[in-house]
Amino acid sequence: MTSGIARIAQKQENIGSGNTGGGTPGREVWFRDGDQAFLTPVASGEEGDEKFDEIYMYTYRVDNRWTNKLSDDGIDTSDVPDNTRPAHKFAFWAYVHEILHPERRNESWMEIQGPSGRKLYKEEVNDFRVIALTFGRSNYIWNQLVDIYNDWGALDKGVMRIKRTGTGMYDTSYTLAATARGEEIPADKLTEIDDLPTIKGYFRERYSGTPAPSLNGSASAEVVNLTTDKENLFS
Repeated sequence: MTSGIARIAQKQENIGSGNTGGGTPGREVWFRDGDQAFLTPVASGEEGDEKFDEIYMYTYRVDNRWTNKLSDDGIDTSDVPDNTRPAHKFAFWAYVHEILHPERRNESWMEIQGPSGRKLYKEEVNDFRVIALTFGRSNYIWNQLVDIYNDWGALDKGVMRIKRTGTGMYDTSYTLAATARGEEIPADKLTEIDDLPTIKGYFRERYSGTPAPSLNGSASAEVVNLTTDKENLFS
């Protein structure tokens, strides 16, 4: 099945009208309350662009920790509880320039002053990351992405801001907006784009049920920490 904004948008319209008949190191951006990321999508969103796709993800408890498993052909989901339904998400590769945080959780983050005078802490990422979000109630998150796509003609034409507000399952919201920022993907990083896995390939390897090593060959501390807290687990 091909990818692309138009195909997924048509599928969501069909769902809404009731006419429809679902070993890699972690590189996702994990948003917390108040975080806002500035990024340039690598994916254009056009048909056939496999740097953008939809996925279905189970989230469930194993002993005392939360875990994720992809719902996809060839992946054994027999350990998923019968009453667990997979969340429908869209995901894409992007070059993340920076993330602004309301709290300093890392000493390397630089303190800056936001537009309202509030202190923020800037994490300079400057690397490729996966952005994965649910479609939201009545597709409100997805529709914001489609608006940007329609305004730009393709997702990879500018810098986007994504902000999370809220901490729980029922009070969390996301805002996606086009910005006037002029940053581009550095020329020396452009050659890495072709080596990025497809979205489906990334999630199959990372969430097939097989523990994945980190970039340096050891267990990923970020993944271990996040999977103990459902608020931050692939939200």
